[in-house]
Amino acid sequence: MTAPHTAAARTPPPGLAGLDPAWSRLVRVPLTDGVGRTWHLLDNGVTDATLTLLCVHGNPSWSYLFRNLVARAPAGVRVIAVDHLEMGFSERSGRVRRLATRVDDLCELTDEMGITGPVVTVAHDWGGPISLGWAQRHRELVSGIVLLNTAVSQPDDAHVPPLISA
Repeated sequence: MTAPHTAAARTPPPGLAGLDPAWSRLVRVPLTDGVGRTWHLLDNGVTDATLTLLCVHGNPSWSYLFRNLVARAPAGVRVIAVDHLEMGFSERSGRVRRLATRVDDLCELTDEMGITGPVVTVAHDWGGPISLGWAQRHRELVSGIVLLNTAVSQPDDAHVPPLISA
């Protein structure tokens, strides 16, 4: 059996509307999968931030979803919008990444980056459960949670597709 094909992380091509190439960053996380993996993310690079927004996209999407938030962040607010492994411009390992693995991945990334609080997670779609898992492990850093179209909570009488309810 041959190892799955891996594709290196890369940065987006220039000229994407609303995306400043200066925000694009690659971060190598040496512990991931026991071999290390490289993430792509958008980071406005604010140092000594008074608040960090950790933006977690859904499926199928990528950090570009949060470009306007990165562009319009107030002074002193750092915005980090990740591309999950296997998505966007992050590395492709060929490994199936279920919820628990994605939470582990995000925790390893933010630990590697030395993220400190206060942090507000901003999550869309599948990023909701991932960011909630991250928040549960980093309670001391979390000052808020924003969930957008996540299907994390549904009214009791709502029809929820079996895959989402699982």
